Amino acid sequence: MGESSFQYTHLAAAGLTAYMLLMLAVGWWSRRRIKNSVDFIIAGRRLPLLLTAGTIFATWFCGGTFMGAAAQSYLFGNQGVIFDPWGSVLSLLLTALIFARLVRRGGYLTVVDFFDLRYGKKMGMLAALVQVVAEMGWIGGQLVAVGVVLQLFAGIPLHWGIAIACLVLIVYTWQGGMWSVAATDFLQAGFVIAGAAVLLFTLVPAAGGWSDLFQGGSKFGAPAMAFFPTREYGYLGYFGLAGWLYYLAAWLSTGFGDIPSQDLAQRLLAARSEKVASWGALIGALLYGAVGMVPVLLGTVMYKLNPQLTIAETEMILPYLAINYLPPAWTILFAVALIAAIMSSADSALLAASSVLGHNVLRYFKPGASPDLTLKATRLCIPLIALASLLLALYAQTIYMLAVIAWSFILVGLFAPYAAGYFWKKCNESGAVAALAGGLLSWLAAIYLLMKHVTMAANTGVVEEGAVYMDGAIWDAVYMGSIPAFAVSILLLVVVSLATQRRDPPRPLVDMSGKPFRPSFRRNEGSI
Repeated sequence: MGESSFQYTHLAAAGLTAYMLLMLAVGWWSRRRIKNSVDFIIAGRRLPLLLTAGTIFATWFCGGTFMGAAAQSYLFGNQGVIFDPWGSVLSLLLTALIFARLVRRGGYLTVVDFFDLRYGKKMGMLAALVQVVAEMGWIGGQLVAVGVVLQLFAGIPLHWGIAIACLVLIVYTWQGGMWSVAATDFLQAGFVIAGAAVLLFTLVPAAGGWSDLFQGGSKFGAPAMAFFPTREYGYLGYFGLAGWLYYLAAWLSTGFGDIPSQDLAQRLLAARSEKVASWGALIGALLYGAVGMVPVLLGTVMYKLNPQLTIAETEMILPYLAINYLPPAWTILFAVALIAAIMSSADSALLAASSVLGHNVLRYFKPGASPDLTLKATRLCIPLIALASLLLALYAQTIYMLAVIAWSFILVGLFAPYAAGYFWKKCNESGAVAALAGGLLSWLAAIYLLMKHVTMAANTGVVEEGAVYMDGAIWDAVYMGSIPAFAVSILLLVVVSLATQRRDPPRPLVDMSGKPFRPSFRRNEGSI
């Protein structure tokens, strides 16, 4: 990444410094609310509706949404963003309608508590491993993104930017836990919405206005607003069964894969009631759908302004538009918004991984750990997880690939046991472990077969005549392979559970106190 092309780097550095100091101040304010591990991990189950909705929206609206959606829209139009924001909106809607009340009613501290109580220690440990690996990969990717933004707008060297972001992240998350994360997320959501709105309403007139915008195209030919596979362009260049397989994967990878994540469960459990949890997820979904379309439209704007960008150049569409089309003050606001979008996801992932380690993994090695010890362990894990993620961010070259593979694993390995654990009494630990292991192995096999027979051929000549664009071939196979793997995971869950009922009797669905409860959708807690 080259040096900053923004002429007012000193002003941008001042604005971004002020933003970082504000985050630290919020963390310092939040520390007074922490009395025990429940306060730290899930804010004492006291988050009001505005903070619940704000932290859900801000956690999901990350740098990948901001910059990645613009790039995908430029290349493929609306087809390229089915993954995000559309799949993410689906996950939040399903959560609001189905899972929010159930998670909140269980009274858990983490999503791993559900797997532990419903299936047993073995499944709990596997679920904890998946969650921590996924979160660490995601934190590393977000730290790299912060470093890139600081370099572009403020002229700060990439490694220094990554280190500074990591330090700020550690300090305010360590101080206030979920209270700090929720409060900073709420403020960050405001910056994100303001920055996105300024950029959109400034640039649409430059591209010919709203009517022309929706009639545009994309680099690889698909109509800008195409929502389904088309006869002429298929889906992302794939036709027939492969195209529909890819389209389904685009919806389910985040639409289902995000639902069993610790990030989401932590926000639902922190809400002050079932009703607040459900409404928070619903408002978060609506906000995400509206604001998430801004980078999609800006990708279309950029294609109309300059249709000659390379694939690599599309990742910098939004910084380019801000630097070249906005007044300096608005450019700085946009830079702050971009940092806010990234940090709001990074702090959530950091707290999520630390909570799983400090609460669940600690108890596997030290049963009966006291709340005070849990709080100390969770806080200790924050700098450890952050520093490990920092090393990944500084030295790993495939950090985003790591994150995507880890999140896809949640779909192929955890979603079936998670959903069945609420609604099917006969599922047991043997079936859940088989679903996780079988989903992973079949997914790896599907990736290999799809690359060999489908995706490498489809990505030949995309960048260079006669050469295979391996990044495209791998990504396509990773997503497409998740659908047959997901089907295998469901099949194994059902077959193995039924075959092992006597040897491994199913455990009942219980809350944190061990009391059984039914997966009812009726409201039984206080109002908003």
